[in-house]
Amino acid sequence: MSKLKQLIHEIHRRSLWQILGIYLVGSWLILQVVDTLAGALHLPEWAPPLALFLLIIGLPIVLATAFVQEGTARTAPEQAGNGADRSGVPDRATRHRLFTWRNAILGGVGAALLWGGFAAGWFLFGRGPVGAPIAAEAPGVDLRSIAVLPFSNRAADEGESAVFFAEGIHDDILTHLSKIGSLTVISRTSVMQYAGTTKPMREIAGELGVATVLEGGVQRAGDRVRVNVQLIDAETDRHLWAETYDEELTTANIFAIQSDIARKIAAALQATLAPEVEELIEARPTESLEAYDLYTRGRYIENTASTAAGVEEATDLFRRAIEADPGYAPAYVGLANAYGRLWGGLGVVSGEEALPKMRAAAERALELDEDFAEAHSVLGGVLNAELRYAEAEHEYLRALELNPGSADVHLNYASFLTDVARYKEAVRHARRAVELDPISIGTRVGLAARLFFTRNYDDVIDEALRILELQPENAGGYYFLGAAYALQGRHEEAIAALQRSIELDPESPTRLVGLAWVYARDRQREKALELLKDLPEQGSTLKEIAIVYGELGELDRAFEYLDRAYAEDPGTLNYIRADPSADSLKDDPRFAELMRKMGLE
Repeated sequence: MSKLKQLIHEIHRRSLWQILGIYLVGSWLILQVVDTLAGALHLPEWAPPLALFLLIIGLPIVLATAFVQEGTARTAPEQAGNGADRSGVPDRATRHRLFTWRNAILGGVGAALLWGGFAAGWFLFGRGPVGAPIAAEAPGVDLRSIAVLPFSNRAADEGESAVFFAEGIHDDILTHLSKIGSLTVISRTSVMQYAGTTKPMREIAGELGVATVLEGGVQRAGDRVRVNVQLIDAETDRHLWAETYDEELTTANIFAIQSDIARKIAAALQATLAPEVEELIEARPTESLEAYDLYTRGRYIENTASTAAGVEEATDLFRRAIEADPGYAPAYVGLANAYGRLWGGLGVVSGEEALPKMRAAAERALELDEDFAEAHSVLGGVLNAELRYAEAEHEYLRALELNPGSADVHLNYASFLTDVARYKEAVRHARRAVELDPISIGTRVGLAARLFFTRNYDDVIDEALRILELQPENAGGYYFLGAAYALQGRHEEAIAALQRSIELDPESPTRLVGLAWVYARDRQREKALELLKDLPEQGSTLKEIAIVYGELGELDRAFEYLDRAYAEDPGTLNYIRADPSADSLKDDPRFAELMRKMGLE
């Protein structure tokens, strides 16, 4: 007991209680600062515990050092009394203040500095995504950014209708959120790749470059619909908001659920929801459950179809939805988009056949809902193909105003801007489309095309290689890789890339005529002409054949094909002024005359 009393006496005498109190108060203040910084800088979840651990480690070091130093200082006056010089020795009160504050403060500051080193290192070098090169392009993660993962279908009946229904609700929620300008919402093409994934939320968010993830499920049973959703902070895996909706199965309730989810997410992420945007989100486009079911099924098939037969099936479903409710605007837009794919994407119908149908469907949709962003975008594409550029731009800008988060609208507008020779703006909108749809191959191919037309060949090659990292057997990636190599004079590499593109997509005339053009540049005339023999002479292929003949020096033949293209499908010639592969044609006076007729002087 005497030793214990002696230890307690020494602790009191050496002011260790005072040091402990100062250290604990200082540590509490440091932890408050750490917690604030961790939230503001979006630091990882280990940051606050690390600071606490360092402060705990520092406590015994501070106390032990103070104990030893106090003891050492205590002997100084005694040594001085035995003849030593005491002029530089502080009195006991001074020694107590010096050792107490110095040890307590320096210990806490040391722990804080060590934590700051770890945090700064992670912030500068470690905050990139896990295993994905794409998100590394972004300098940081927007805290008001979200990926809406595909909703799981939890219906007892796992038939196709239940799948279409779940996907329809998912698509509608994505569309609602993309209208909120202060949110960054990843587009459908990118998030659909995570259907059924077991990846951790943090990894998904890293790959998509977002801070939050919405996941959920849909159950349709009889006359009831049940939707449950959870908004998750991807960094901490913490639920920011969750809700379960259990309602009678009516279109009014379906649209009300979607609107409420959009509002609640905006509130949880502190996003600005303007009155006009809230009005758009609250819209109820149909009261017919039959029309809604037919439309969601058609949209699902059109989104996933890669053949003309699939798109034609979707076209029929959109027509049936219109029959069920002639006032259902989205069904008309679905029909217009399907016609557009049959014309521009698959080349199975001519512009002469497709464009009037697209125009009629888009205009009818706008008669029903003048604030329908996608209808404005479709109409802009039709007007652009009809060489009515000012009107086309008006429609695109209106679409962006109504839905600033649509990757498709940004990409379509970028294509228009290329046609009218506003190349920097075109690349800016194409890059924005990639930000909104980072894993979409089609969006990245669109960016590669814009870069190609602006003659940034090194950038084209970089983007093509990114595409091939994401999808090693992508024909479009090889096509643009070969085109860029050709314009750099690397003909052997260009031929190899384009041959690989043809192997992956043998039905595409674009790939074949691209290889013919490279052969022409490489002075392999016979090989170029051989490839031209079997090409279909319609649509955009007319322009491409003209470019090959121009490269071969047969300008009269080239302009015969250009004149046919202008007469049959003038919209396919829009971007020829920007196309570097057409440079062999541009010094001919007939090219300037063609541009004049198209209104592109």
